[in-house]
Amino acid sequence: MILSIFINEKRGISVDIRTIFDPDNAVWSFLMKLYSLALAGLLWFICSLPIITLGPATIALFTYCFALLDGRESYLLRTFFSTFASSFKQGIVVTIIVLAATVFLAFDAWFFLNTIPFLFFAAVALYVLLLFPSLHIFALMSVQEKTIKEHCTRAFILSITHIATTITVLVVIVLWFLSIYALPATIIFSAGPACIVVSMFLRLLYKRIGAYVIN
Repeated sequence: MILSIFINEKRGISVDIRTIFDPDNAVWSFLMKLYSLALAGLLWFICSLPIITLGPATIALFTYCFALLDGRESYLLRTFFSTFASSFKQGIVVTIIVLAATVFLAFDAWFFLNTIPFLFFAAVALYVLLLFPSLHIFALMSVQEKTIKEHCTRAFILSITHIATTITVLVVIVLWFLSIYALPATIIFSAGPACIVVSMFLRLLYKRIGAYVIN
């Protein structure tokens, strides 16, 4: 209970407010985790500002969220920045690949929209094939040590063979984007809470298929 209430015939009702700050209190524990996720979201936002570092920052955020879900002892700053540093090279390469492909296909879609409709739909279809694996790849990179080619291949296969989870993750991310559109300031800290929700679905899938291998 948040408050311990004692009834005394002479003194009436008294409240032991110290239990509010008991670390074993469920509500207090939830609030502390929510605070740590908001702080993790802030770190993600700051580290993603150069854009090309979006990948390492996302891998670091997934690593921390998975640690929380596993109940493993995890210190936010140490976990986040150690993962950010160790995944820096691979993360940037994957980020550049994803961004370059996105820009290329977006330009193609815009160019063919009013000229060759068939090619417009082809560009959109190719973008979907790019988008789906990108919903998995950074999460996979946080739990496995493989080459970039292996990560890309595994992410593509998982995104298609487990389409229900992929779409669920996409819906969560779209809702997150909508919340940012409604309240732009929330982008500063909302990535952490959004990532923990995505991590719940991905963790269940990866554990079931044996892809959840903590580095």
